[in-house]
Amino acid sequence: MSLALSASNFPRRAIHFDFHTMPGCEHLGQAFDPKKFVAALQQAKVEFINFFAKCNLGFCYFPSQVGTNYPGLTFDLMGQVIKACQAADIRVSVYFNAGLSHEEALRHREWCIVNQKGQVYEFDQMDHWFRKLCFNSGYRQHLLGMVKEVLQAYPVDGVIFDSMNVPPCYGIECIEAMQKLQMDPKNLLDAEVFAQQTKLSMQSDLEKLVQQYRPGIYRYYLGIEACHQPTHIELEVLPQGGWGYDYLPSRIRYIRTLGKPYSTMTGRFQRSWGDLGGLRPEAALFYDCVNSVANGGACSIGDHLHPSGALQPAVYDLIGKVYRRLAELDEWCDQAKPQVDMAILAPWLRPEAYRPSQHMELLAGASRMLLELGYQYDVIDGEAAFDHYKLLFLPDDARLHPSLAAKLTAYLQAGGALISSAWSGMHPDTDIFALPALAAMVETLGSETINYSFLHCHAEIADELPELGLTIYEPGIAMQGQPGSRCLAGLGKGYFNLGDWDFKHEYLYIPEKEMTSQAALLNSADGRVWHLAFPIALNYYKHAPIYCKTLLRNIIRKLLPQPLLQVKNLPSYGVATVTSQEQRRMIHLMCYVPEKRGQIMEIIEEASVAVDLEISLRLDGRCVERVYLAPSRQQLPFRQKDDYLKISLDKLIGYQLLVCDLK
Repeated sequence: MSLALSASNFPRRAIHFDFHTMPGCEHLGQAFDPKKFVAALQQAKVEFINFFAKCNLGFCYFPSQVGTNYPGLTFDLMGQVIKACQAADIRVSVYFNAGLSHEEALRHREWCIVNQKGQVYEFDQMDHWFRKLCFNSGYRQHLLGMVKEVLQAYPVDGVIFDSMNVPPCYGIECIEAMQKLQMDPKNLLDAEVFAQQTKLSMQSDLEKLVQQYRPGIYRYYLGIEACHQPTHIELEVLPQGGWGYDYLPSRIRYIRTLGKPYSTMTGRFQRSWGDLGGLRPEAALFYDCVNSVANGGACSIGDHLHPSGALQPAVYDLIGKVYRRLAELDEWCDQAKPQVDMAILAPWLRPEAYRPSQHMELLAGASRMLLELGYQYDVIDGEAAFDHYKLLFLPDDARLHPSLAAKLTAYLQAGGALISSAWSGMHPDTDIFALPALAAMVETLGSETINYSFLHCHAEIADELPELGLTIYEPGIAMQGQPGSRCLAGLGKGYFNLGDWDFKHEYLYIPEKEMTSQAALLNSADGRVWHLAFPIALNYYKHAPIYCKTLLRNIIRKLLPQPLLQVKNLPSYGVATVTSQEQRRMIHLMCYVPEKRGQIMEIIEEASVAVDLEISLRLDGRCVERVYLAPSRQQLPFRQKDDYLKISLDKLIGYQLLVCDLK
């Protein structure tokens, strides 16, 4: 039977099946055995699957009267999967690739996106995306027709649409539609904004269809921003497949603030999607999944079904080991909510914002610093309330519309604290501060023209920083303090600028020459607002100078002297998070090192070890009844002092969940 999906029974462990099948795979599905298929999923503790209706080759795996059925498929593979899984209480969402459909693109060139060069087939590019479909062509009704077939005929629990993020199209339908909206097709930003409107319009049509035939099921649209997802969020993140290990920590801390159930979708592949013979180490797959659980999320693992239709035992042996271990933690992770002190404010994530993807470097750098420092934080776009955050961090280019500036002003007036850097706090279109607290503190002198510049921190903020002019690799703004502000770091300049050329030499060796009158760090008179002249997040993302992280920690200590969690002796690559249920607090400790091996791969082959951990958890007035390890329930000695719970852990190998039952 089909189980209704809701926030309270959101699937904890899912499989996303790819089934992009090239033409010429004979005897498609002939080894499919519904009993064996379901048994493998059940043994691996799988509760939900995404299974194919139509792949990116454009082939259907059900008897479609609208689309192109896979040549030689003699039975309703999708239908049998739905029937067998739902009989075993495994829910099924069906997959359509919306933006890619090579079979339709071959037969209907007029449905293809026309690029700026006038091409519809980008043979010079190849890869998956060399033919893309335009949602403003006749393809829109064709896709809706296939989706309607499935919704009418099958009791699906959800639908998932892939590749919705199609690029600008310069076909006649799009050109004329842009012109009607007074948009200029020659202006790339106009074309990109129109492409954004087009994909949201396509989503709207699909939503109407679902509401007509299968209201209440889950829908997800890959390629559409998290803030526009209607029912839940599946965060696609394959660390070895191009996303890297910086993506999940920052993005999951954002999606968990949006009020919808969420999961992360990793993959079992050594490389990325389509690597049918690739299998990652168990430690790597477990780390991806438990990192989601430790942030209040569920898990999905990507697989690629072999054309025979049979699941590969080695794959499900691996997935089963990971999922069975996670299933033992369900008691302490179901409906658990992340607990935080602070947030990174990233306005470029707002629903109405349109920002280039390079801003994600700023978010990754900011998130990595806070993660390595062990702070508990969210990532917010400005829509959520600020009042439960003790501190907000605006990294590098967090520009403010008037309404957001007013909201931040109210937050500061209510006692909140703020750290910002470079252009953060300025208007979206000018380098003038929109936030009155920064305008009253900072005199801007334009963009920084010194490169390299050198950071000199005053003693008050220099704990564990070397007595040296520290190189700032990425310049920001030039600034001085307004009356009443305090300068806590100065700026030195070199003999030359990096890369200067006098037709004799390119100047590549830049020693520091002298101090300037500029400030590198300013603090407001009341101590609650701090501004850095340089883009600290971008510097850390690109160059990882430890002084950036240390300086940020020293500032945070001024504003947050009693953080929610402190873990002494956890290495900087270790991760610690806090979640809560009604009468419990959980501390998740993770110790894994992604190591670069070979040309591009970051590999986790085994768990790492940390010893002699001293853990302090702020209790906010609560009392603790007992502390134990999960799932073993081995009790640990503890003590309470100054509103902190104190726990010692002799050894951490990879992952450990500590549970604190409250009175």
